[in-house]
Amino acid sequence: MVKESWNGYMDSSVLPRLSRCTGDMSAWSKQHCNKLKLDIENCRRELILARNNSTGEDQTQMWALWQRMNRLLLQHDVYWRQRAKTHWYRDGDRNTKFFHAAATSRKKVNKILSLEDEHGHIATDNQGMRSIAQNYFLNLFQPQNSVMDPVLNVIRHSVTPADNQLLLAPFTKEEFRIAMFSMPPDKCPGPDGYSPGFYQHFWSLCSDEIFT
Repeated sequence: MVKESWNGYMDSSVLPRLSRCTGDMSAWSKQHCNKLKLDIENCRRELILARNNSTGEDQTQMWALWQRMNRLLLQHDVYWRQRAKTHWYRDGDRNTKFFHAAATSRKKVNKILSLEDEHGHIATDNQGMRSIAQNYFLNLFQPQNSVMDPVLNVIRHSVTPADNQLLLAPFTKEEFRIAMFSMPPDKCPGPDGYSPGFYQHFWSLCSDEIFT
């Protein structure tokens, strides 16, 4: 079914390949970030050395170093912009320390350290918290014996039969494509580790597999 495929992003035949690709991309990202920091420091030292020994004949070299530094800072800035997900970012602002702090702060705030169940028991380990969260939502979405007519009767209907027919209609591939390409490419990755930009870029290759 379409909804089941979308909930997991793709069918089981594609998951092993994408899982291996996710691991390779994660390793590359860490290696690339470390190399980028090293390149920036090396370029900064070369700039200081060239500035201290600058003569009229060194202007070409100085200009080349400035251009290289600009490219490296831009790459570093884009990396932290995507990780921090700061929507108030403005082009040209290369305050990478800000994005680094925002990403670190966001991770600390979002981290759940403990959960308490309905009996007052507190769990701090992953297995215990996972069990409490699972039981909470299982109980929350269980059918309840309640009388809904007094509430429903005072709510004015705003969905027409035609609207309801459209809402209940099966998804089409074109609707799926429009929804995918309406997302910002650098939004947070899904459970499979891939951002919307990955699927947008490789839509022609994987659209049939993730839709069916």
